[in-house]
Amino acid sequence: MTLRAYLRVLRERWLLLLMFVLVTTSAALLITYLTPKSYQASAQVLVSSSASADPSIQAQSNLYVSTQVPTYAKVIGSPDVLKYVQDDLHLGLSDRDLRDKLSAVAETGESIINVTATDGSPVRAEHLANSAARGFKQAVEGYSSSVKLFVTRPADQPTGPTSPKPFLNVVLGVLLGLLVGAAVAVIRDVLDNRVKTPEDLAKVAGASLMGVIVDDETTERHPVATRAGNRNIRAENFRQLRANLQFANVDHHPRVIAVTSSIPAEGKTTVAINLASTLAEAGFSVCLVDADLRRPSVAKVLGLASPVGLTSVLIQQVQVTEVLQHVGSNLYVLASGPTPPNPSEVLASSYVRDVIRSLLTHVDYVIVDTAPLLPVADGSEVAALADGTLLVARHGVTTETNLERSVQTLERVDAKVVGVVLNRMPVKRNSEYGYSYYRTSEAAHSLPKETETKRRSRRTAPAASEIKKEGIRT
Repeated sequence: MTLRAYLRVLRERWLLLLMFVLVTTSAALLITYLTPKSYQASAQVLVSSSASADPSIQAQSNLYVSTQVPTYAKVIGSPDVLKYVQDDLHLGLSDRDLRDKLSAVAETGESIINVTATDGSPVRAEHLANSAARGFKQAVEGYSSSVKLFVTRPADQPTGPTSPKPFLNVVLGVLLGLLVGAAVAVIRDVLDNRVKTPEDLAKVAGASLMGVIVDDETTERHPVATRAGNRNIRAENFRQLRANLQFANVDHHPRVIAVTSSIPAEGKTTVAINLASTLAEAGFSVCLVDADLRRPSVAKVLGLASPVGLTSVLIQQVQVTEVLQHVGSNLYVLASGPTPPNPSEVLASSYVRDVIRSLLTHVDYVIVDTAPLLPVADGSEVAALADGTLLVARHGVTTETNLERSVQTLERVDAKVVGVVLNRMPVKRNSEYGYSYYRTSEAAHSLPKETETKRRSRRTAPAASEIKKEGIRT
């Protein structure tokens, strides 16, 4: 991972990072509160050799003593020192407990030994250090007559505890939280195989990226993006998708386009509706077919009636032109109709292809909203009838595993994937349009209508006499 990738992970998972920092900092504060205070007092002892009239003997003696200073420091825990302190202060402690309170450290290259006492009381720490220094002096001089010890600096009463250290504990808690939180965030990101970038989507699917649709809080209120305002960025995303599809394959331009996804709730219906809407906006005649017979939602989203529709045509109750609903300029909808008990068998019939293809005699494009690919076989059966299939993935929801399985499902039925769409991409604020990650091109929207009209097929939109709204049966 690059540095930018690490920063992206930390930015996306900052709540996880904050949680670990709060937990470790709270633990540090709790430990600080529960840890008993301890105070240290130190006395300084000088070690020297006994005086001698012979300079050479004195020099040798001084050299010997300097080499033995570290050894003398170990005498602090001897029984003689402990007995002296016990008799001197009348502590009533065991020798083990008293030994744990005392320590002696020799200065490197010097004849100085620091005798330190640690206790929960600053006064007792001072008394312990001074008594231990006197006992240490007496014990060492008793062991060797050639050594003299002097208490050069008695211990003073400490003014503050040596432990715990609140500031240091809090700093360590914050650092530990940052390290652990960052490690967990990176591990989770590595193990997380949800699709999060357009590049990852195109790479995993092995198909061209047709568009990125931003996550817009107004989607539920305005499912048709072109009706949500002129400067709606989501509408521009769908116009870009329209433009990309028009130039995707000039030699074999797809006119019947199936829109599907791996699992439910990835936004395939919204994409299908808005793709049909933007194509109609550009002057093309479009029919939107709801072929998701298990959970149809096109009619509900657009506020249309659906007592009859595709299933009614398939069982030859009505003609297809009788149930088309005109919902706007150049846009018609073929609702799903009554839900059959066997959707897979209904969609697998050869008559479905004939019905969908017959629509091309009236319109330029047929956009088919299908069922998700993984839960049922309906989606792949419809995709096999189309000229091309758009595979919709939702940011942070669709997994790479599901995406790979979906592509394999389409390949097994020889369905052609014309591209993939990343839906509900989180946006970042910017100065002009308010988004910095994906700025859609307005080229398709700004093309003269006459230029786009020239690219239409030779068929034009049906006249009012061909498709009668009042012909819908109830």
